[in-house]
Amino acid sequence: MIKKEHRFTQKSFNFLRKKMKGFRSGDFLFLFSQSRHKTHVSVVIAKKIEKSAVKRIRFKRQVYEIFRKHVLPKTDQCNVICLYKGSKIPQNTAEILPHVSKFLKFFLRKTR
Repeated sequence: MIKKEHRFTQKSFNFLRKKMKGFRSGDFLFLFSQSRHKTHVSVVIAKKIEKSAVKRIRFKRQVYEIFRKHVLPKTDQCNVICLYKGSKIPQNTAEILPHVSKFLKFFLRKTR
């Protein structure tokens, strides 16, 4: 899991979501924007994709862990919302990592 200081609050999530730009990679939609403060990350998966809360939370934890290891050290001052739009949740992090790394390359290219 990532630290609480790197997660969105409900108020900031609703405010910033309208102003973000998007990047699609496979079944993932990454909404991003520059930030004046620390990096904030949120992972969203609909209940209609997976009914089991345990599986949804496990997926979120896997994505948060990938962001903690790969994205947070390389970026500062960005807001990211990761929306999963697929029909079935990936079973391991090896299926998630390529999409996050594509987003990271895109984001670094856009901001520099």
